[in-house]
Amino acid sequence: MKNKRLIEFFIYPDAVGLDIIGPLDVFTVATEILNREDKGKGYKSVFSGEKRGLVKLNSGLTLYADIVINKSASPDIIVIPGGFGTEAVIENQKLLKSIKSQANKARQIVSICTGSFILAACGLLKGKKATTHWLAVDSFSKSFPDTDLNADAIYIRDGRIYTSAGVTAGIDLALSIVEEHHGTDVAMEVARILVLYFRRPGGQSQFSTPMELRAKAGKQFKKLHDWILENIKEQLSVESLADHVAMSPRNFSRLFTKETGITPGKYVELMRLNRARELLELSDVPIKLVAEHTGFLREERLRRVFVRQLGITPAQYQIHFRS
Repeated sequence: MKNKRLIEFFIYPDAVGLDIIGPLDVFTVATEILNREDKGKGYKSVFSGEKRGLVKLNSGLTLYADIVINKSASPDIIVIPGGFGTEAVIENQKLLKSIKSQANKARQIVSICTGSFILAACGLLKGKKATTHWLAVDSFSKSFPDTDLNADAIYIRDGRIYTSAGVTAGIDLALSIVEEHHGTDVAMEVARILVLYFRRPGGQSQFSTPMELRAKAGKQFKKLHDWILENIKEQLSVESLADHVAMSPRNFSRLFTKETGITPGKYVELMRLNRARELLELSDVPIKLVAEHTGFLREERLRRVFVRQLGITPAQYQIHFRS
């Protein structure tokens, strides 16, 4: 057992079960593979909590906390899952102190999904690069502005701290840790056995709902937003947009950027992208026609925007998300 890495999963009421079970299964399968040659290799897992006993997760699944957080041996890896119960954990200063103390003992600190909020509340993400679930990006940025948040990353490592995006991204992160510890061949076999992407294509932006640009437009430009949508196939220059709202191009650009936080050109591009996503999700329209219908005109231009904004091609997006 001396060569097995000890993984401590901190569990709390209303944590997300898949944030725990997903990475746990990755490490378990990796251990089974490694044990074919050496019974002492791999990982040993333990569950900790605020106190010992049963802990009910948000799905109704119940796990047993074997040990009290910060009352056990130093783990090689500590894993902090996300969930609806994160706020209660953050409000419990005594518990936060114990989590921080135990995390500081660990060689590697891992958060899954909104578990990043707990790490940040412990002060462990100050000045660090991190990610979290795309739905929680705005809330996280407001609460912890001293963290360098990457809203699109599936997972990020900064020193000994690892953070992942929403829910299943914890599986991707666990797989990358197995690869780091035991090499590509072992990690790839784990991926095959669990039927996973060895390298998930793209970032987490592909899973988010299209950006609600109309809210950004505010009262002043909401009618312009609707007009752009009605004319999305046209070549919408700054001059044509400014003319529609009876403003000079220079004044329009200045006021629009101030109101929305992005330039008119970028706004139109995102609206075209959102409409293209809808067409790819809800129909089997050829990608060439999608480019024409959304004002990108050329398939290659549509492809470049998809890769830049979502990290995948339109064809990959259509395969993954077409209903």
